[in-house]
Amino acid sequence: MNRPYRFILVGAGWRAGFFMRTAQWMPERFTMLGVVCASPRSEAAARDEWHTRVFSSIAEAAAEKPDFLIAAIPADAIHAIAVECMQYHLPVMFETFLAKSVEELQALYQDTGHAPILVAEQYPFQPMHAARIRIANSGALGKAYHARVSFVQNYHTLAVLRRLLNVSMERPLVHGFRQQFQRAAGPTRAGDPTSDALQDVSEEFFLLDYGDRVAIGDYESMQQRSWFRTPTILVRAERGEIVGEKVTRLKDRMTPYTYDLRRVQTGLAGNLEGFSLRGIMAGDQWLYENPYYPMRLADDEIAVACCMDGMAAFLAGEKPFYALREALQDQYISLLIQQSIQEGRPIQAEKQPWQSD
Repeated sequence: MNRPYRFILVGAGWRAGFFMRTAQWMPERFTMLGVVCASPRSEAAARDEWHTRVFSSIAEAAAEKPDFLIAAIPADAIHAIAVECMQYHLPVMFETFLAKSVEELQALYQDTGHAPILVAEQYPFQPMHAARIRIANSGALGKAYHARVSFVQNYHTLAVLRRLLNVSMERPLVHGFRQQFQRAAGPTRAGDPTSDALQDVSEEFFLLDYGDRVAIGDYESMQQRSWFRTPTILVRAERGEIVGEKVTRLKDRMTPYTYDLRRVQTGLAGNLEGFSLRGIMAGDQWLYENPYYPMRLADDEIAVACCMDGMAAFLAGEKPFYALREALQDQYISLLIQQSIQEGRPIQAEKQPWQSD
């Protein structure tokens, strides 16, 4: 397609802002036609803050013949919007997790399982995660059999863990538990901390036993915004491992070799190229090259842009970057983790409808 892809947002909250800003940064790729809003308050916000056209319904948006919709809406509204988009033959990409129960996931798949629906799960496309996934799946370390992560809540974590371990629809035995602690307050969506007092936090732990592979994760409340909680990533494989940004592997049976995953960031110190990420190198090889260089984007913004480009590529006939069935599987396992925590026992994942294709 020679012209930019034309999309309409459904929802006007802070999550929707990610996609709106990406379109503004990349007008050669995307044109945002407007926003579908569900309330007068969100309509006013869209007009006043985003200066964009507001649609009152999916039907009104469909009349503009967009290439796709991006829906940044609560989980309990997703099923109805997905069905309505099908009625108007509109491809849609959802921003967040899809449902709050296994029964809702099953119903969503039954009604929309073969519709052109993707989910904007960005974490596997953040540059350093993408670099680690590439190494883990390259064969250089042999088969990865153990991955442990701690950086964000379950369904995001699972999307990364599955790729690190090369897991698809396998059904693990799920173990989960929760502990309560206290720690110093950190920033929230509302801004910086206003007190130095300790606050109550919960930390959730899980282990997924796939038989020949194991995935482990933990997440503390608001961890991804903390100033003093460092993301943790460990991958163990037959002939090496990844620990954070360091890789160690056996070059041969007598030769261990260690190298760093090194960010090549311009605009620092005396560099005058402008602030941007060129990519990530492993030794003298480019392991990841930023497709949006020299734009001034944070890692998460790069990942969101990858999702939008992935939706465009899907419409052009390429494989889905994160298909509906993947999102259903990750949210299903996430729900089993919560069930295991609440019931205090391991839960065996069972065969689901989206695993039968």
